[in-house]
Amino acid sequence: MIKNLLSVNPLGIDALSIIRVFAGILILIHGKMVFDSQVMNGMGESLSKDMGMPFPLLMAYLAKGSEFFGGLLFALGLLTRFVAIPLSITMAVAAFVAHHGQITGEGEHAFLFLLIFTAFFFIGSGKWSVDYLLKRRNK
Repeated sequence: MIKNLLSVNPLGIDALSIIRVFAGILILIHGKMVFDSQVMNGMGESLSKDMGMPFPLLMAYLAKGSEFFGGLLFALGLLTRFVAIPLSITMAVAAFVAHHGQITGEGEHAFLFLLIFTAFFFIGSGKWSVDYLLKRRNK
C-alpha cells in the first residue's frame, strides 16, 4: 500500500478527468448569469466604469458566455483544448485586470481556474471525455 502511495504511477483512475469535470461544472455555474440581463447590464457598467473596457456589455456577454458554454463543453471533454483558450483568457482578465493581480486575495479563484484551463490546454481532456470517444471512434 505504501509503495502505491509513493509511486508516480496513476492509481487506476483518470483523476485529471475528475478535475476537468468539476472545474467545468463550477465555471458553468459561475457563468449562468449570462441569462440574467439585469445582472449583465450591471456587469457591463462595472467593466466600463471600473476598468474602462471598450464595448463593456459585449465584453460581459463574451466573458459569461465563455464561462457558461465553455464550462459545459469543458465538463463534457468536448473540444477541450479549443475551449480552454477563451476560458483561460477570461480568467486571466478576471485575475489580473478585474482583481488587480491579487492572486492570493480576491483574484485567487480566477487565478486557480486560469491554471486549470491552461494545464488542460496542454494535457488534453483525458480518457473520460467526448474528445477521447470521438478520437477512438475515428481509428
